[in-house]
Amino acid sequence: MILGVQIIGILFGLFMAYFIFLHYKRKEFGRSQFIIWQIIWIGFALAVIFPNLLGTLISELGIVRAMDFFTIAGLMFLMLLTVNNYFIVNKINKKLEDNTRKEALKDIK
Repeated sequence: MILGVQIIGILFGLFMAYFIFLHYKRKEFGRSQFIIWQIIWIGFALAVIFPNLLGTLISELGIVRAMDFFTIAGLMFLMLLTVNNYFIVNKINKKLEDNTRKEALKDIK
């Protein structure tokens, strides 16, 4: 029997898969990135539908409930994205600073 939380999880996974599809159609990222994101979101929906399939992995990790596993995995994923965004922003700041300096020195000469 599918619970209300599972229905919400399934709808969220399908919505995100569709959202990724829209961005792919706008050519905002490549085919390989599209496939990776689709695998992630379809895998998420399947994990929500069949949480018992993760039972062996969860028990091997010493985690009591599947929801605890999803919470830990979600926090780890968010930290990964946070660090990645931090490095990207620093890289963009450096490029902006270098371009600004080049433009300022060009006006002086």
